[in-house]
Amino acid sequence: MPNCYNLISCNNTLYPDILDLCHKGAHPFDGRVVYINEGIVDPTKTYTLTFIGVDTCVCSEYIPRLIPTTQDSCAPSYGIFKYVNCETGVSRNFGFPVADPVNLALRVDGTCDCWLFSGEEASADELITVYTEYNSCNECLETREAELCPSAERTIGYAVRVNLPESPVPDRGFSKCCYTNLVLADISDTDEYKNDFSGCYFKRETPSSTVVFKLVNTQTLTEYFLNSDTYGIYQPFGGVQADLSYYIVEWRKVLTLLGVGTYQIKKEVDIAGISVDIFSNTYTLKPFSIDTADKTIRLDSYMDGRLINIDTDFKGSGYKTSVRLRGFFGRNERSFEQDNIAQRDYNLIQNTMSSKSTYQFQGLQIPECITEEIWNFIIFGNELVISDYNKNNHSYKYELIPVILEDNSGTEFFVLDRAVNINLQFTDRRQNSRKINC
Repeated sequence: MPNCYNLISCNNTLYPDILDLCHKGAHPFDGRVVYINEGIVDPTKTYTLTFIGVDTCVCSEYIPRLIPTTQDSCAPSYGIFKYVNCETGVSRNFGFPVADPVNLALRVDGTCDCWLFSGEEASADELITVYTEYNSCNECLETREAELCPSAERTIGYAVRVNLPESPVPDRGFSKCCYTNLVLADISDTDEYKNDFSGCYFKRETPSSTVVFKLVNTQTLTEYFLNSDTYGIYQPFGGVQADLSYYIVEWRKVLTLLGVGTYQIKKEVDIAGISVDIFSNTYTLKPFSIDTADKTIRLDSYMDGRLINIDTDFKGSGYKTSVRLRGFFGRNERSFEQDNIAQRDYNLIQNTMSSKSTYQFQGLQIPECITEEIWNFIIFGNELVISDYNKNNHSYKYELIPVILEDNSGTEFFVLDRAVNINLQFTDRRQNSRKINC
């Protein structure tokens, strides 16, 4: 036998009673002022849940999900007012069963939040009896800082979370691992194959964050501002991705203006008032020649999407970077596929014919600071372009080849050496080596 209840409206002129509701057993909110928490929730429509007997009604429906208010009746004897948090803008309805406040702002004793009066309300989220009043938010906040909150207990607060970037371990010229982070450029020739480029970027998390890019000559410690297209391509904040700023160093411009040498890209970052200097690995800049480039490969990455792990969106930004490695690219293995049509006399006639090229990419004796960039960033590029510079390669046509990463053939680790060999497989991005017989 069900228990019967009525929801008696606290304001019949605006919304009616809801009668003949059933519940299995006694309802825990019997006699309480409640509002309905199903469908369109309106806390201003309050009811008194009234018990009318056991099995004394024809049930119209079961009692919906209810939320009790702090009120002791539909017309409470205390004041209820809406307040807005002075820092976060969150609103809350306070009930004052002892005495109504007379000033504009208040802080509940034992808490750090300051609240500003907004208006009257019909129901309260919380009843408070002990509080301190202030004339304004500023007075409340200033008093709070001087009294309670610098050293006493805390309540829930709100802040913008920012991540301070970790600076890569400076390679100091890679002297310990006998590795040269080589970049090449040709003053007399603008050919992309002969001119390397290196990108660096910064994504701000707050509007006040700033970044200054600089090029540092590691031998003379002279710094050059990267805030124009003098040494490459500069993108300040406010581009397609408004919170992304980057600089792409074009080493041909550096070689022309500053000459050969060893350089680092420096980012002077200010995040939430904290200044951090972040240095790239050391680049050794030399003029391009067949002999200097021999036994190296270059992998270019054009980024155009969002990287989740660093929460950075490069969509439409035009960002690119490259890395030159000791290694080899080539050993083109071709696979063929032919589609034939069998005639009634069992003769086979070629319908389509296609071939696919698979290339081997090997980076030799690569330190961790370089492999990390390759695994976590470079190969995620929307477009990858590879060039080979080996004099003993079967073909000299591997210049700026657009490719797609197909497989990882395995990384070689060594017992007595921290450097590794990486082995990847690539295919042509454009696979149009096909013939169709109509």
